[in-house]
Amino acid sequence: MSSSAGAVLLHEFFDHQWPGWRDRIAIDIPPGPARPDRARATYGDLAARSQAVTSRLDGLIDDECVVAVLLPRASVDAFAAPLGIMRAGAAYISLDPAFPDDRIKDILLDSAAVAVVTDPAGADRLARLGVAADRIIDTQSLRPCEHPDAPGIRPRAWLSPSSLAYLIYTSGTTGRPKGVMIEHRAIVNLVRSDREEFRLAQADRVGQGSSHAYDSSLEEIWLAFAAGATLVVMTDDVARAGPDLVSWLERERVTVLCPPPTLLRATGRREADGLLPAMHLLYVGGEALTEDVVKVWAPGRRLVNGYGPTECAVTSVRTDIALGAPVTIGRAIPNVGAHILNDRLEELPDGEIGELCLSGAALGRGYRNDPALTAVKFPAHPVHGRVYRTGDLARRNADGTITCLGRLDSQVKIRGYRVELDEIDARIAHCPGVRAAATALQLQGGRQTLVAFIVPQSAGSPPDLASIRAQLAASLPGHMVPGHFVLTQELPTTVGGKVDRKALPVARIDAGTDATSRPQSELEHRIEQALRRITDQTRPISTDANFFHDVGGDSLLAAELITALRDDPQTARLTVRDAYEAPTIAQLARRAAAMVSADTAQPVIAPRQRAGQPAIATLIQVAWLILELLLVAGTAGVAVVNVWPWAVRHATPLEIAFGLPILSVLVLLAYLPLSVCIAVVIKRLVIGRYAPGRAPVWGRLYIRHWVVCQAVRLVPWRLLEGTVFQLAALRALGARIGARVHIH
Repeated sequence: MSSSAGAVLLHEFFDHQWPGWRDRIAIDIPPGPARPDRARATYGDLAARSQAVTSRLDGLIDDECVVAVLLPRASVDAFAAPLGIMRAGAAYISLDPAFPDDRIKDILLDSAAVAVVTDPAGADRLARLGVAADRIIDTQSLRPCEHPDAPGIRPRAWLSPSSLAYLIYTSGTTGRPKGVMIEHRAIVNLVRSDREEFRLAQADRVGQGSSHAYDSSLEEIWLAFAAGATLVVMTDDVARAGPDLVSWLERERVTVLCPPPTLLRATGRREADGLLPAMHLLYVGGEALTEDVVKVWAPGRRLVNGYGPTECAVTSVRTDIALGAPVTIGRAIPNVGAHILNDRLEELPDGEIGELCLSGAALGRGYRNDPALTAVKFPAHPVHGRVYRTGDLARRNADGTITCLGRLDSQVKIRGYRVELDEIDARIAHCPGVRAAATALQLQGGRQTLVAFIVPQSAGSPPDLASIRAQLAASLPGHMVPGHFVLTQELPTTVGGKVDRKALPVARIDAGTDATSRPQSELEHRIEQALRRITDQTRPISTDANFFHDVGGDSLLAAELITALRDDPQTARLTVRDAYEAPTIAQLARRAAAMVSADTAQPVIAPRQRAGQPAIATLIQVAWLILELLLVAGTAGVAVVNVWPWAVRHATPLEIAFGLPILSVLVLLAYLPLSVCIAVVIKRLVIGRYAPGRAPVWGRLYIRHWVVCQAVRLVPWRLLEGTVFQLAALRALGARIGARVHIH
């Protein structure tokens, strides 16, 4: 089996090495609201599942083509399917189940996907969208390969480094998404570079929080897969956890995280030095890294700032960021060139501002079904060869590092996602009652918010903004739906007649001032004040205004709100999930009040149980103590009456002197595991699993717990202290102890 260092195809990093990691955990999916149990898959499991996909596609694929994947991120098959598709000789495209139906249909049509790998829920959805049954591959119908390392899949003669590996659809200026085609050699160059740069170990646990529909997920996945490490899946609920994200990362022992800066900012931490001691690498990207994030998160760990457009295989330029040093994007990764050019594609000297253009191994093939745009964005340079024009303004500093200075066009980055404002404008312009529209990314209360300015078809009959929001939500991903809509009589234009986004007014948003919906309680008043403070609003916010639809809230704002409310004991237990499930001030106040009531109210216990049953409890305790006494006395009696006389008759005093200590040690060694086993069995039979709650003294739970304590007391813990056996015994009893924890 050849080394992965010689891999020329992306999946070969996995195929060449997984047999040596067969029993290591590849995927760890922690429990969550939609999944009560933890799911894990070893590298052997992943190989077997991916090979099943390859076998199913065998015979269906005879040349370069595309196979789509429609699976939730919290699914092992979402990671296995792309491996199987690439091994079968096709390129893959991942569709996020959160995408609206219209966007999924557009992508399937443009990509000409020959098949879609999905689950039963996805199969039903695809059937409703008109996808033929013979193009739908349900993962539940696939049987994992029993011998995935055995030969049997025919080699794909057409596969080469220049073959298509995957497609990523990004926001497009025409109103429809555009497909970026990435070849194996481009993404392989990045994976090789990451292996050399970060040198992750098999013990690492890499957080995977990006949607598989976006290219940032690839680097997360292959940071782990190329090193034999574990990928820890962060669902959308976790990514939206705000201040609770830190405790989740600590609980899951994540050592490597690749977040956009917004995700770190949403935790609400003012300092992070000392937090997450296991995390040694923060690899941020997707949007501009700012000094406030560096100040909080750089101390105590390695902080790397990565930059790269989707068209250039995720990351092309990066650097380590030190506290107090200038924030730059650094230098190009190996086999990639980064150039500062003017509008005639001429090289500019250090210090001058121009367009950042990239060349070399990272470049993608271009845009699917759009050769004209490909020619514009990927021109031939007389010196550097084929280059990609990023559209980003930048300058090269004297030390050779590059500072990124913003965009040349209407493209923006929102929480790590690339968005073409023209696409949103085009969608709004097709809504009834709209003559023209322009969208801008503006600061609202210190946070980035999409604001749509709409010119009505008729000034006397403005369009229904709620209807426009609903239409956009049905065709665009959530991060592309504007948070605010503003009606205006006209849009500012440049001399050339184009919309001048920079001249659009800063929108002032007031989310309802109806006196009947003013705060009616002290709790509502506190929440309303907190919401006004973080949204920078001067007028009152209606208590029945929807946090997301009327106030323009998003995941970051929800995290900021919950962080602000944590300082108040009355609202300290609220989570970001509560903001989604109770999106108005009134609903959130009722939920907080219910939590406080649950904390302060006495548990509902029948009168007979309120004080417990001391008589029965005493009888059980006495019985246990008598049983314990009989066992100890019986064992001592057997030793005195039978063992000792036998030893005196059959052994010399010297043999007894040497044999008795040896016998004692052997008895102790036998008793040690026996006592642990007894304690574990009693605990599991009597208690099962502990859960937080209240119980009366002398009640049933009290007695059961007392019995478990007596059983655990029989274990000679001093002999286990400081050893791995102590950890094993505690884990067997239900304690949650990290993989690299030492107790002494």
